[in-house]
Amino acid sequence: MSKTSSSQGQRPSRSELRASIVWPVVISVGIWIVGLLIWLFVPDRFDVLVSAIIALGLVIYLLYYQRSQRLTRGERLVSLILAVPAVVGVSFGMVRGQAVYAITGVSASLLLLTIQRGLTLPFSYRMARRAFMKGRLETALDLVDKAIDARPAFWESYQLRALINLSGMRFPAAERDAHKALELRPDAHPVYNTLGQLYLAESRYGQALDAYAHAVAMSPKQALYHYHQGLAGYRLGQYRPAAEALAAATRLGLPNVSYELQAYYYLGRALEGNAEIEKAEEVFADMVKFKDGLETLKSELKQQPDFPELAPLQDDLRDMEKRLAAAEREAARSASSPVSKRK
Repeated sequence: MSKTSSSQGQRPSRSELRASIVWPVVISVGIWIVGLLIWLFVPDRFDVLVSAIIALGLVIYLLYYQRSQRLTRGERLVSLILAVPAVVGVSFGMVRGQAVYAITGVSASLLLLTIQRGLTLPFSYRMARRAFMKGRLETALDLVDKAIDARPAFWESYQLRALINLSGMRFPAAERDAHKALELRPDAHPVYNTLGQLYLAESRYGQALDAYAHAVAMSPKQALYHYHQGLAGYRLGQYRPAAEALAAATRLGLPNVSYELQAYYYLGRALEGNAEIEKAEEVFADMVKFKDGLETLKSELKQQPDFPELAPLQDDLRDMEKRLAAAEREAARSASSPVSKRK
């Protein structure tokens, strides 16, 4: 019922927001407070001490960011080396009282980072990813084949080819490429997501559940991983863990109204399966808030070619539409009742 989640945008998770927004602000405020204390108590050493604190803050943030990105040891070392000009420039700028040092240092680090990224990512891979995002699957497949020929140890090319093959319903080829990507990068949670999508499409629910268990363990703040884990558990009749996973997905925040609608629907069904009828009714009532996603889901299913999971998804869509209509009627009755009017 849903598109492959790896191929479409997703709003940042809370951990990603902390890494990109919250922690830089916290570090900046901390440096400002410490700088104020230094100015009050040891003003003659202000420049040297503040520059050292800023440099230390940059290094601490970089180490924290590295940890969140699951970099290899070599990648960690390279990123630290690339940050040296920025740290040195900011430090000298504070000591000398001239912004040109900081600007030069930061610019040098950004230039080195750009060069390093350009050398790391094969050109044909970048072009293949761009073609894939535009829906030009055959062009993307041809380009990513060239990327793999040029850099056979680059795991992201196999992950991209797996996504292309998955989009084209070439399931065996997609599975081979995903496993090859994991051979090269065992901690790549996007690859486990790709495998989970593939197994769900083929109605291989047990394997999908296992794939998403790995993905969630590696990246627990990804709402879509919890959603698909819950869907696989629901299909297997494991209603309690399915409900927990789907509830986690709704708390973390799904990327669009269609996913929200599906998450509430399957959460309600899982609660029903676990004999928690009152909770299920509350969830189905809340599902009305996301009814705008229904037409999108209908349109997506009409465009899908036949695959093993299509029939269950179509059945769920029909049931979802009935439950939405019933929930809307119940909400209308409640709104027009004398009790509700007195309230």
